[in-house]
Amino acid sequence: MPPETSTVRPEKPTAAPETPAPVSTPVQDAATLESQIAAEKAAKRTQLIIIVAGIVFLLLLIAAVVLMASFPAATTIIRDIAIVFVAVETFVIGLAAILLIFQVQMLIQVLRDEVQPLLRSVNDTASTVRGTTEFVSHNMVSPFIRLAGFAAAAQRVTGDVLAVVSNTRPHSRQKQTGGKQDVQSGK
Repeated sequence: MPPETSTVRPEKPTAAPETPAPVSTPVQDAATLESQIAAEKAAKRTQLIIIVAGIVFLLLLIAAVVLMASFPAATTIIRDIAIVFVAVETFVIGLAAILLIFQVQMLIQVLRDEVQPLLRSVNDTASTVRGTTEFVSHNMVSPFIRLAGFAAAAQRVTGDVLAVVSNTRPHSRQKQTGGKQDVQSGK
C-alpha cells in the first residue's frame, strides 16, 4: 500500500480587516459645526473682555495720576498709606522667609534622623541576603551540582560500557527459516 502523502497548500496571508471610515451624517456635521461656532464665540468673548479690562485699567491709572496732580494734600496721605502698606508687606514676606528657612532646617534634620537609619537598615538587610545567598550556594546548591555531575558521568560510563558489550556480542537477531529471512510486519 503506497504511503499517503498530503499536500500542504500555503495559506494566503490575510490582511487586517479595514475599519470603514465613519460615515458622517448631516446631523453630526451640524452638531460639529455648531460646537465649533460656539467655541469661536467663546474665544472672541474672552478676547473682548481682556481688551475692555485693559482699557478700563489704563483709564483708571490716568484718572489716578490726574487726581493726584490736582490734589497734592490727598496725594501725600495716599503716599504715606502706600508706604506703610509696603512696609507691612515687606515685614510679612520677611517672616515667611524666616519660617521657610526654619522648615527647611527641620526637613534636613528629619532626613538626617530618619532616613539615614533607614538606609543603614536596608544596607544591613542587603548584606544579610548576600551572606544567606552565599551560604545556600555553598552548602546546598554546590553539592547538588556535584551530584548531578557524578550522575551524568555514571550514566555516560554505563552507556559506554553497554555499547562496548553490545558491539562485542555476535548479532543473531534475525531468524532464519529455510534460508529465507522472516520479516516482521510493521518493523
